Amino acid sequence: MNKKRLLKLLEIFRRRSDMDHRLSLNEIVSLLEEEGITVANRKTLYDDIKELSETVGEIEYNNGYYLNEAPFSLSEIKIIIDSLNSLKNLDEKFLNDLKEKLYAFISVYESDFLKQLEYCGKHTDKRFLNRLEDSLYAIRNGKTLQVKRKNKDEEEISPVFLYRQNDYYYLYYHYPDKDKIYHMRFDNIVSTRLSECPNSLSIPKNRIIDHIRESTNAFYSGKTQTVKAEIVTDSESLRNRLQDDFPNIVFTKTGFSLKASISDVFFSKLAAYGDQIKISDRNIADPYIAYLNKIVIRNSRENRNS
Repeated sequence: MNKKRLLKLLEIFRRRSDMDHRLSLNEIVSLLEEEGITVANRKTLYDDIKELSETVGEIEYNNGYYLNEAPFSLSEIKIIIDSLNSLKNLDEKFLNDLKEKLYAFISVYESDFLKQLEYCGKHTDKRFLNRLEDSLYAIRNGKTLQVKRKNKDEEEISPVFLYRQNDYYYLYYHYPDKDKIYHMRFDNIVSTRLSECPNSLSIPKNRIIDHIRESTNAFYSGKTQTVKAEIVTDSESLRNRLQDDFPNIVFTKTGFSLKASISDVFFSKLAAYGDQIKISDRNIADPYIAYLNKIVIRNSRENRNS
């Protein structure tokens, strides 16, 4: 049995055949010859096809041979490709190489069809993958990571989880001496440096999941409203914080807008910014004021009781 011939034959079936493109024996022989492989005996080819059908996938014959069993369907490949295209800050060369690897699982005819339906935004950050690799290494090996964000000094963190929300990656972490969980939007990271210092704390995964739900999903579950606000300060760090807390935020000349489910959870996050932002929409401002008054009343009662 010629292993090289079998491998080339399998590649031909994967890339050159599907239900709509079936191969005759003569076409298979010609494609093998293009790869520098001569088939002297047709019976050998029948035996190879039978071997592949029994060990790798179902090769059927119906007015021609074709591979009837592929690892991915067209719809599955499209979902994966669209997800990759939606990711921000991926290096374009890496993205294209990865897509070609995925297209290799379906026929050239199917991949050509999907490429016609493909839309891809602009991806420019070539260092994104290096930062991602560093973060994954730190999470997997329980190490700390030196991270520098926009307009911030480098700091040492202990990454614990990586999560994708609204086409962005978020890095969840704590500081080496504190078990409170924080998160940052990954594209706000300027640089990373691996550290061999061990992550001294072990945080249960359910706590991380709870934090993710509170910090992201809680704001966008149920009916959402558009919130518009003015930013009182010129601080760039404030904008970075807002980007971390609200994934779908859109900045304007004087402020920002975002969509959120209006609730105490949302208002509690908003309150952390104090008087640095102002809400002019009465439909949002009035319930926000009611929430703040509720906190003041509750705190006053607690002080009296103590």
